[in-house]
Amino acid sequence: MTPHRGIWRSRLERAAGVLLHLLWPVTCPVCGRPGSIICRECILEVVEKGPGRECCSECLRPFPCADHPAAFPIKGLTTFGGLSRELVHSLKYGSRKCLGKPMGRLIGERIRPAGAVALVPVPLHRGSERAFNQSLEIAKGISGEWVCPVADRLAWRERRPSQVGLSAGLRKKLPRDSIAWKGKVDSDLPVVLVDDVCTTGATLRAAAGAVRAAGARVEGALVWALAGIS
Repeated sequence: MTPHRGIWRSRLERAAGVLLHLLWPVTCPVCGRPGSIICRECILEVVEKGPGRECCSECLRPFPCADHPAAFPIKGLTTFGGLSRELVHSLKYGSRKCLGKPMGRLIGERIRPAGAVALVPVPLHRGSERAFNQSLEIAKGISGEWVCPVADRLAWRERRPSQVGLSAGLRKKLPRDSIAWKGKVDSDLPVVLVDDVCTTGATLRAAAGAVRAAGARVEGALVWALAGIS
């Protein structure tokens, strides 16, 4: 390619980016590229910097856990921190609802189900000012990869303060009956719970209790990021 042609190509790419931004006013939260919800290269960089792991739902140590043989596995794609944390904050607090599905699709690409399942997102807190449930959006992204149903059937029994900012001790004190199943279980499929972040596992354990009380089986849980043992 001649230098002259290279200059014109660069100018055309910049103009195309500006036009995309005007027609579709969104930018990649990582690199700022206009017209992109999140660049494929950027989201893969996040995953590479925070390799995922599988942990015990009771103690967050590696799964299977000899101390908790009845626990279910929680699989996280990344470690909560750095770019991984920034994406979660952009999704939840920056009202970037559009990030949920790409994040879920990547989870679905990297982690495959053992068989047919139903995805059940952790519910949004009652009274939350957020206009959408980020866990539901992530579940929709996973569903697109796994080709499985999403059952948005969980609800908090009462208003509770957000878990954000609470100490690990207070998070762990969350009553296991805090969440309930809405209606009847309409499928015999085992359930995989979905959330954005797992810090202590308390919310996922409460959600699992609601699923079991309704008569369904919990196969495991998927989260974008695991915060580690607290």
